[in-house]
Amino acid sequence: MKQDLTIPHGALDGIEAFLRVAERRSFSAAAADLGVSPSAISQTVKALEARVGAPLFMRTTRSVGLTQAGEMFLERAAPAYTGLADAYEAARNLGNRPAGRLRINLMRGAVQPLFEPIIAGFVDAYPEIELEIYADDALADLSAGGFDAGVRMGESLDADVIAIRLTGPFRFVAAASPAYLDRFGRPETPEQLKDHRCIRFRLATGAMMPWTFARGNREVEVAVSGPVIVNDWIAALVAMRTGVAMGMLAEPMAKKMVETGELELVLSDYADATSGLFLYYPSRKQVMPKLRAFIDYVREYLPENITAAAG
Repeated sequence: MKQDLTIPHGALDGIEAFLRVAERRSFSAAAADLGVSPSAISQTVKALEARVGAPLFMRTTRSVGLTQAGEMFLERAAPAYTGLADAYEAARNLGNRPAGRLRINLMRGAVQPLFEPIIAGFVDAYPEIELEIYADDALADLSAGGFDAGVRMGESLDADVIAIRLTGPFRFVAAASPAYLDRFGRPETPEQLKDHRCIRFRLATGAMMPWTFARGNREVEVAVSGPVIVNDWIAALVAMRTGVAMGMLAEPMAKKMVETGELELVLSDYADATSGLFLYYPSRKQVMPKLRAFIDYVREYLPENITAAAG
């Protein structure tokens, strides 16, 4: 059976007054500590005793002592109240300074180009923040997943989120290894891909990512086939390097391997552009200091032209 953890309304009223009287063994001293009158303390304790259903103090003109019920109540109430006070203080501290666990839901393809330039500096600058990067290509429900923010391409975001641009627009490009091109040739138009071996990327929804190209002011979607299906961008890069098939990926991911000659761009004149990457969080979410620190740090230290700096 599920335990009912609901606290009756007003059940916590008078606990602090009771604990202070029990500590000081004096209503007047407890009243002075709390900045109220002795009669107010007395009335508060009497109301608590009425709710408990037993006297908690033995009062004489010279002393104040605990009854058996009072001893039992003190034994359990003191640590519970301390824990509650600590909880308030911990939450208040997190609300006042950049501290605690910061969970960022990040699309896998952006981990290396986006965070490699800033992660070490951020961790050193904010030692009280525990940064958790959760790589996931699905468009996450941030609140349901317990995430503070996410990073996705702008066109995939809903209109009701707060979105902060992290990168400029970049292209999705087709690329292949020199070995593949030597063996199978180089397509000259997107339509010629039907005669080529292509790596297909399975999205988190289960669907295959379309290969989309730009022709003038319109997009052209091409159905491709091939011997390899992946759901991870690193796996796609590995397969491309082996020469088993050509692939499509964000140009910043391919940049370094194009520079070293491991890959060559294909159909570059037809490459379609995306809006770029954005950090987003629910518009209803209060921006805690830890998230604000992250946003400010990324804005200051992420290279201005991340598409050129990445690789």
